[in-house]
Amino acid sequence: MGSSTADVVATIRAVCDCCGLPLDDLHVSAIAVQAETASDPLAFDTTPVLFAQRHAEVLRRWDRPLPPVRLVGCRLPGQPVDTLGVSPPAYTSDEHAEFARLTSAMETAVRTGNTRILGGVATDSALINQRYLPKPDLPRVLEICERTGGVGVQVAHSGTVCSVMYDPADAAVDQRILRARRALDAAGFDSTAHFLGEDP
Repeated sequence: MGSSTADVVATIRAVCDCCGLPLDDLHVSAIAVQAETASDPLAFDTTPVLFAQRHAEVLRRWDRPLPPVRLVGCRLPGQPVDTLGVSPPAYTSDEHAEFARLTSAMETAVRTGNTRILGGVATDSALINQRYLPKPDLPRVLEICERTGGVGVQVAHSGTVCSVMYDPADAAVDQRILRARRALDAAGFDSTAHFLGEDP
């Protein structure tokens, strides 16, 4: 979700503005990585990118926005991870193959504007993360997603915020969102904002 990166990028841009120093998105991201070891690609606010978070490298840049999605957010119990004190995951060869598959699926999602494929990529990424930074309540959120007709679940890998994803083109989306909100509340998960993401 990039909350720490948002703070870091905002600070870098404020200092740049104060000093009259123009830096492009890649330079801002490189400084952010130096500051917090790994950084989300929040400096790239025009088009989506596939970003090597510990190396400040853009691996892939798309020329169109992500598919539209509606998010019903919540905060899971537990404390965020101290990202500066955690070693990077030692991904297996099978997981690297899984990432390659997810990258290919992401290509398809962006090219075709398919929210359901995007949701599948987010869910699979969350499940891989469970092997390294597990969230005990994620299975409950996955069950709510399935029961209410969501297209996927996304998580802040080192934080506590997650959301159930819905396709805004679904004729029943408003009813699905209402059911999800009620189910998440009943599960005791603190509510976060409902987000309609349609802009790049």
